[in-house]
Amino acid sequence: MSTVRRAQRLSATAIYLGLSRHLPWSPRPGGRLARRARAASARWMLDECGRDVNIEHGAWFGSGKGIVVGDRSDIGMDALVIGPVRIGRDVMMGPRCVLLASAHETRRLDVPMNQQGFREDRPIVIEDDVWIGAATVILPGRRVGTGSIVGAGSVVVSDVPPWTVVAGNPARVVKKRRPGDQVPEAVEAAVLPPLMDASEVRADVAAARRAVSGQSERSGRP
Repeated sequence: MSTVRRAQRLSATAIYLGLSRHLPWSPRPGGRLARRARAASARWMLDECGRDVNIEHGAWFGSGKGIVVGDRSDIGMDALVIGPVRIGRDVMMGPRCVLLASAHETRRLDVPMNQQGFREDRPIVIEDDVWIGAATVILPGRRVGTGSIVGAGSVVVSDVPPWTVVAGNPARVVKKRRPGDQVPEAVEAAVLPPLMDASEVRADVAAARRAVSGQSERSGRP
């Protein structure tokens, strides 16, 4: 990184942490100007920053090093983002999400964990057109596929397939968004995203099980 670029990032970080981060949430009075101020800081802080990016009130992402945000995407209110993290285009993020690409080392038993340092960073990738519900936690090395929805309060410990709805702790698939895709093993008791209700999940699970049963009968399997 050039000396000029480093100075720009440091200046933008100081302005963001000292002022822009604390300006009103976008829907509040004065929120439109506050949103522009945060976006202006982000353009100099992030490794890459697309068009019409929305950085919400209280979001913390350090100096922005290692973080990429695509066109028309959000970093939600009071989010904690520790890179490297790559966020695609048209990503929505609810309040208080946590994206952690780093983790403590814990393998040694003869040394306290708080003295073992950190493991090697494992980048998080959020693909295009994703909705991440409020208070979601995404752990190191995970990929959230295109068109997926992560229900509020989920803990993402494995990759999320494209065009699926996941929810719970740990997050599991509860629905496919594309017609014809079914999830026979959907978890009916999972914490549901805001766009779903229990009857919808039960109906999808029942239809999927009927489809699987019919395939087994046609193939002659018990």
